Amino acid sequence: MAQYLEPLVAAFSATSVEFLETLVIAYAIGRAGYPREAITAIVVGHLLVAVAAIFLYPLHQHLPLIWLRSAAVVLLIATGSYWTWKSWRRLRSGTRPRWVDDPLGKVGVQAEPSPVAAFSFVVFLVMAKTSMVEAAEIAVFVLPIAVADKAWRPAIAGCVSGIVAVCLLAVLLHRQLRRIPEVRLKLLAGLVLTTMGLIWLVELI
Repeated sequence: MAQYLEPLVAAFSATSVEFLETLVIAYAIGRAGYPREAITAIVVGHLLVAVAAIFLYPLHQHLPLIWLRSAAVVLLIATGSYWTWKSWRRLRSGTRPRWVDDPLGKVGVQAEPSPVAAFSFVVFLVMAKTSMVEAAEIAVFVLPIAVADKAWRPAIAGCVSGIVAVCLLAVLLHRQLRRIPEVRLKLLAGLVLTTMGLIWLVELI
């Protein structure tokens, strides 16, 4: 049971936190007058990364399993510790990430006073780049865990369920999406990932 639950929870935690950033920026871009560009960019960006991950999948067969497991442990502990430390600092200082306070400013998109008739490829490319970066971070995190523990199904299930959960949260909260306590969520995810990394480290030793 633990062999299934651990990679599922790890993949879910990492995916939901990373995808939340993508969705908040996309929501802001949609509200600024570019909903088609935002939605299309999310779909295209994540599909491109997924296809790239599928093509890169056979490469793991040329690496020793101990290396893959070590990489997964390092990734869990490093990411979890960094998220925990960064979120704790933000909680103490009362600050929030830039993508929450100023999502349009981060991607450099200007709001349109009225709906845009023509599809803006510039906005699409900007959002697609953001989408691909966040999707790549998810892939870099999930793939070593899935390969190292031979847990593809729970890792993919955790990844997909993380995306679905964030989408459902966005639908339910709608305009309150930016009020989600993302700092506390990231702190919790960081603690979960660090704990799992330490457990895997003990098992590895």
